[in-house]
Amino acid sequence: MKIMKKFSAALIFVLLFLICGCGGHNGNSLSTSEASKKYVPINFDNMKAIWLSQFDLKPIYLEGGKQRPKSDFEAKITTVLKNVKDLGFNTIFVQVRPYADSFYPSTLYPASSYVTGDYGVNFSYDPFGIIVAKAHSLNLSVHAWINPMRAVGEEEIKKVPNVYKIKQWYNEKSDRLVNVEGRLYLNPAYSEVRKLIIDGANEILRLYKIDGLHMDDYFYPTVSSDFDKITYENYLKNGGKLSLADFRRENLNLLVKGLFSAVKGQNDRLLFGISPAGNLQTVFNEHYADVYSWCSKAGYIDYICPQVYFGLKHEFNPFSKVINQWQNIIKNEKVRLIIGMTLGKAKAKDDPYAGSGRNEWKESSDILKRCLQETEKLNNCAGVSFFSYQYFYLPLENTPDPDTKAETDNLIPLLKEIKWK
Repeated sequence: MKIMKKFSAALIFVLLFLICGCGGHNGNSLSTSEASKKYVPINFDNMKAIWLSQFDLKPIYLEGGKQRPKSDFEAKITTVLKNVKDLGFNTIFVQVRPYADSFYPSTLYPASSYVTGDYGVNFSYDPFGIIVAKAHSLNLSVHAWINPMRAVGEEEIKKVPNVYKIKQWYNEKSDRLVNVEGRLYLNPAYSEVRKLIIDGANEILRLYKIDGLHMDDYFYPTVSSDFDKITYENYLKNGGKLSLADFRRENLNLLVKGLFSAVKGQNDRLLFGISPAGNLQTVFNEHYADVYSWCSKAGYIDYICPQVYFGLKHEFNPFSKVINQWQNIIKNEKVRLIIGMTLGKAKAKDDPYAGSGRNEWKESSDILKRCLQETEKLNNCAGVSFFSYQYFYLPLENTPDPDTKAETDNLIPLLKEIKWK
């Protein structure tokens, strides 16, 4: 009985957040679908985006293992956003769902430990509403970033209240939630799984005046047929003819179409984009993401943002070659190309998978500047995105990362000035 009371209290708390505005959406809560349709998004022809990941913002969200006091969070996130603006960025991709959890009060997904300190712990206020309001006050575009299929770990889900679908599926030992090396993943072969992901997107779009929805590269986590053995066998028994690879791609296509429709159903001026891994063959053959269809047919995406995390001297996937490969698969003139880059290798001073180009990041400190110059040679590039904030600034210290400062000092002047359109 005590457990049931706990779960009921958690659900009531979330409902109060969403209905009464107790979480403080800071003027960004949408009361009706009509209000969302009238919102004019902040988006830029020349997108200069930065990913704000759970790892970047965890020290801003938490203090002493629990949610940081609201006034302190407001001050610290304001500093982060001002730094983003001063660096020359105009768009933020803000992580709101990394592990089938939530960085805002949700009725569909459990509160994330990255924000509240642990699973099963409620929000004391709504941090995402604050981020949206403060970013917009700085004329920054805000795209809510979701990971569609990756979920919490085996130990973490034991703390998730039973009111949530992911916990119910776990309790039922349903293959809607599949364990891959200790990490749980949603199985998009099920329509109810796709519905949960799409409903979760609709929840965000309904609650906040955001400017877009952003989805990244956690698609199928394995090539093993064990992942969806039951659903694929049932598909074949019912007359299905697709290979396992095409079956998986079709499941993802249905999900992507559903997300696109959700975004446009809320406001057709909002953007929906996907950020797959940079290696095109890996994306198609191992992650089962049908980027060829997404980039050539209507009804899938507004932009594609491949993570081209390679240097110019990478032996197998040099930056210039890869960005042209992505440009060449775009057959729909309405799909924009955004090139994703990372400061991670500049920080590590190493790329162990680059073959003869491994030491490039150790030998030079202007690689990203020269990569940015390469994007100017593309015919239909509309911007760039950089991973991630913590490689530019140490989040709590509010000082430039000393390991990447030389690289960023070369990069930022060009980033501020560059235009593609």
